[in-house]
Amino acid sequence: MLEDPGLDTRALADSLRAAYGIGASRFTFVPGHDPQAAAYDVAGPDGRWFAKVRFGPRSDVPLEVPRALLDAGVTNVLAPMRTHAGTLAHPLPDDRSLVVQPFVAGRDAMVAGMSAAQWRGFGSALRAVHDSGLEERFADRLPVESFALPSAAVLRTVLDWAPSVRSSQAVRLRAFLDDARDWIDAAIGRAEELGAVLRGRPHPRVLCHADIHAANVLVADDGRILMVGWDGPMLAPRERDLLFVIGSRIARAVQPHEEAWFFEGYGAVEVDPEAIVYYRYERIIEDIGVDAAIVLADPAVPRRAVQSRST
Repeated sequence: MLEDPGLDTRALADSLRAAYGIGASRFTFVPGHDPQAAAYDVAGPDGRWFAKVRFGPRSDVPLEVPRALLDAGVTNVLAPMRTHAGTLAHPLPDDRSLVVQPFVAGRDAMVAGMSAAQWRGFGSALRAVHDSGLEERFADRLPVESFALPSAAVLRTVLDWAPSVRSSQAVRLRAFLDDARDWIDAAIGRAEELGAVLRGRPHPRVLCHADIHAANVLVADDGRILMVGWDGPMLAPRERDLLFVIGSRIARAVQPHEEAWFFEGYGAVEVDPEAIVYYRYERIIEDIGVDAAIVLADPAVPRRAVQSRST
């Protein structure tokens, strides 16, 4: 949430004490892009933590993935703490849940940038995720890449919707989408062609973060690189994550020398360039569709599709 929902911090303090043994004396709201969660910087006499209150039923798989990686020795991951009961989330009244992580002071790489050593560290950390072997553990619990371009359905729905919009922003966006319809249709068509080609190739599926751009890389004040934002992990070809490094301009443009530093850490690997192009198209199509659905307030688009890119 971008604005403090005004939760009862005394009740939260009681939950933290009961579930985690944490004595909380100060709560500072932290704005975030998940519309179904409120985050807090929590301080107490024994330390500092990052607490998130999730609203509504939520899958715990995005919590289990970074926890499993950390438990497997992949240390460049910020993972949730376990409660006294051994769970990764503590239930709260009104279908809410509480998740707690250690607080790590730092800034995301989009703001802070990374040194050569940190780029190499990021590369080796992401390679450890891809080589973790955890795809077998989560085989039946995570989405599996099929190159079916699901984001196209959302965008096509928006393009074909003709509401009586009122806001000036919606009117301008509607006009832009109409003017760009031929280009957008061509982009969707090209992505679908690439998807058909890629479905015919053997691409091993590995555990992928699936949104590991610079804003989801935390550069800690002590120099560590931590991968955060594990809201949508999936089993996919490694190109699904390498998209955010190879010639990427998502969140922050990656310079050629930074890409070279990354692969010094990641190691030699054969990359399918058509998979990178497919994922670049997919990201563009998803961004246009989700953002347009928000501006136009299209009731035909499922809210879960709009909220899926909340990180």
